[in-house]
Amino acid sequence: MTETEIYKVYKGVYMPANLYTPQSLKYYEEFSFRPDDIIIATYPKSGTTWMQEIVPLIMSGGDPASVETLPNWRRVPWMEVDNTCKLNLEQRPSPRILSTHFQYAMMPPSFSEIKPKVIYVMRNPKDVFTSSFHFYGMTSFLVKPGPQSEFLHKFLDGKGIAGDWKDQLTVAEAEYFEAVYKDKMKDVKYKFAWD
Repeated sequence: MTETEIYKVYKGVYMPANLYTPQSLKYYEEFSFRPDDIIIATYPKSGTTWMQEIVPLIMSGGDPASVETLPNWRRVPWMEVDNTCKLNLEQRPSPRILSTHFQYAMMPPSFSEIKPKVIYVMRNPKDVFTSSFHFYGMTSFLVKPGPQSEFLHKFLDGKGIAGDWKDQLTVAEAEYFEAVYKDKMKDVKYKFAWD
């Protein structure tokens, strides 16, 4: 299948039409956040599933029951996909843990008003690209990646399923994040490859 058959454009971003239905996007746009909601925001293939496992374990004090009994898409649902409309998130007790691949500029109005907690996960774009290339190749709801060089051009041109990797944070946000990160990590004795 071709990109035009599989994808649609929502707020300038390509997304699989079968996952992001008009009904799910309307639900997303009208979503009411709570101040104690926890949002896991990531670009695809940046560690979302790990966070969907780790955060519920932290919130449950390490009790693995919810992680072992509920699939991650029900435990930490994607706010914008079709199945989420049916999960009655309004009735869930606080704090709710939710996921999104949408950029900050695409968040519903209540996000800016309520200001829920956000865990933003970043990953080296080289690793995101490699993981995305293999993921696209094994899924049935995405266009096959084709040759790696062709997929690289699409990735660099922002034609991925969550838009341009570079648009996830503004330059100012990325600089602020880096400054806060460096400050928080200044007394850590570990050395990282980039130090």
